[in-house]
Amino acid sequence: MKYIADCSDKNFKWSLLQKLVFRFLFCYFIIYIFPFPLRHIPFLGNYIWQLDFSLWKWIVPLAAEGIFDIARELPLPNGSGDTTFNYIQVFVYFLIALTATIIWSVVQRTKENYKGLLAVLLILLRYYVAFMMLSYGLSKVFTNQFSSLSLFDLIQTYGNSSPMGLMWNFMEYSDSYTIFSGIMEVLGGLLLLFRRTSKLGALIVFGIMLNVFMMNMSYDIPVKLFSFHLMLMSVFILVPYYKSLINYFVGNKLETPIAFPPYFKSKKTNIIGYVFKAIFVVYVLILFISNQVDGQKQWGKKMKTPALYGLYDVKQHLVNDSLLPPMTTDKKRWKLVVVDKFVSGIVKMDDQVQYLKMETDTTAHTLTLSIYSSEYEGNEFNYVEDGNTLTLEGIYDCEQVKVVLIKRDLDEFLLPNRGFNWINEYPMNR
Repeated sequence: MKYIADCSDKNFKWSLLQKLVFRFLFCYFIIYIFPFPLRHIPFLGNYIWQLDFSLWKWIVPLAAEGIFDIARELPLPNGSGDTTFNYIQVFVYFLIALTATIIWSVVQRTKENYKGLLAVLLILLRYYVAFMMLSYGLSKVFTNQFSSLSLFDLIQTYGNSSPMGLMWNFMEYSDSYTIFSGIMEVLGGLLLLFRRTSKLGALIVFGIMLNVFMMNMSYDIPVKLFSFHLMLMSVFILVPYYKSLINYFVGNKLETPIAFPPYFKSKKTNIIGYVFKAIFVVYVLILFISNQVDGQKQWGKKMKTPALYGLYDVKQHLVNDSLLPPMTTDKKRWKLVVVDKFVSGIVKMDDQVQYLKMETDTTAHTLTLSIYSSEYEGNEFNYVEDGNTLTLEGIYDCEQVKVVLIKRDLDEFLLPNRGFNWINEYPMNR
């Protein structure tokens, strides 16, 4: 029986190349994952993260201007993880890690190996990747990352979809596939939390993240940098097992079972470590699950729909008592009104969409339409519901407007109503 990563040989000497590569990767990964795990300390974690982010908000613009001659203000990381800011930040990570490697190599030239630091780095990366897998996986299990098809998705043509929007709708359509992919991510994350199962966990995570990375590359999804790093970390976690993997999958050879010696010599210290680990794992699971349960109510499938939720075809549109004919060249007349969970709007006759905030007062029977980027309070309409007919009257663009709307039956759309069929006499491919 041998120890993991050949740790039975305390005096095993690494080659110069091994030491250089390890020094660089150690520095790079530590910089990349920081401030993990400090960021998740209760009460203090957010403060630590803000300090770290404030530092990078100062460093990255300096590097952008000094190295790449980019003087403009860079958009900060947002829903996209592939901004110019992010790419320059990763480049600065590389430069810092390279500089630290050179200094480290000069100062410590006689060190034979870094088995101790390797063990520490593997623990940090295992927990970091596991943390991310549990976070993303549970958001899929509770169908929060890919929630429901929006009403705008139902009326938009494929040709006007972005590649990312096409992929997002693909995931949002099927809860079963979304939940399955989430379960696999959670499984990989849980397996990484334990040394005996970390090899299997890293193999699962690598497969998952390779698929995610290729989807990001193929559908122009702006999480390419992050998914690539998670994939790279899962490969690094497998490094201590590379001989056994090659022997098993390529050489068709039996491998000697691997022993996992305790981290500490003291039995009491090991017990304390196990207790702390159990508390940490339970805390993380409870935190993530509770956040996802709340998320279902705030923005997921259990979120309440607006009072006037639906798609409304415009039957009549009057401006100052003058009826506007439904001409496709008219940029003023309304064609469709969309009242959705997050974003509502008006579709004009030329198919241009004006996205609006809609606030409904069901007691006073008023509907307020306002532009997102404007400080203007918006246009207030009085509304009357009569079966599937909705009539709006009010001031819009400084003119007296009356709009008669017919609510569309959402069952007319094939995609959300086709469902699953065990038997298909003919392919339903439209």
